[in-house]
Amino acid sequence: MRVKIVLHFKGDLKLPISYNNLIQGLIYSHVSDTNKRDILHNYGYMVGSKKIKLMTFSRLLGEYEINSKEITFRSQITLIFSSFDDELVSDISYNLMKDKNMYLNGCKLDVFSVQPYFFDIEKYVNRKSYVIEMLSPLSVSSTNQDGKRVYFKPDTIEFVDALRKNIKTKLKAIKQENKEFSFNIMYNNIPNHRDEKVIYFKNTFIKGYNGIFTVNTDPFIMKLLYYSGIGSKNSEGFGCFNILGIKND
Repeated sequence: MRVKIVLHFKGDLKLPISYNNLIQGLIYSHVSDTNKRDILHNYGYMVGSKKIKLMTFSRLLGEYEINSKEITFRSQITLIFSSFDDELVSDISYNLMKDKNMYLNGCKLDVFSVQPYFFDIEKYVNRKSYVIEMLSPLSVSSTNQDGKRVYFKPDTIEFVDALRKNIKTKLKAIKQENKEFSFNIMYNNIPNHRDEKVIYFKNTFIKGYNGIFTVNTDPFIMKLLYYSGIGSKNSEGFGCFNILGIKND
């Protein structure tokens, strides 16, 4: 399930350039069950030693200005929040709507609207090719032999291979590890520095890419990615996307 949350505020909303941790904190703080909140935050769905959260969120959408240290939003912002767990999305949405004392970096927020969206798998039956636009950067990485995190560029084989492995891990998290699937992805943009994003999150730097991609896969995998995010670091605000269209097979 996915929701589009429109938030109003008075004056300006000033945030650090890298604000993902603030949005993540806002989301977690509106989970009703404290035990579920702690499990989601600390563990999620454990697949071996990997912690899979099966949730993602977009960057903040709205009018803004940027200087060297902060980003300033005007009048209202929109946030897309999505999870493979429908109950989690419903719970957070309900608590956001009834919260009359919600603040983000010292600025009071009021929920103007919460609109749910669902992936209609019947609409895409027999479809294998989708055009998507990233609403938060697509991050793909692995750990090398030296224990260092290596981020892959969208025009490399390693990028595609790592995404396939990530999907296999997500399938294990939802007990669908025996499902066979095909997956490929193509970066539609001409490589440029504007699409490459480096975001500081809790004492580490995470690299990802905005832009438009063509994804080739089946509707079940597309639904999984639509709700849980594509790539890694999804619960930290990476891998959220919109489906722009469907290419003819």
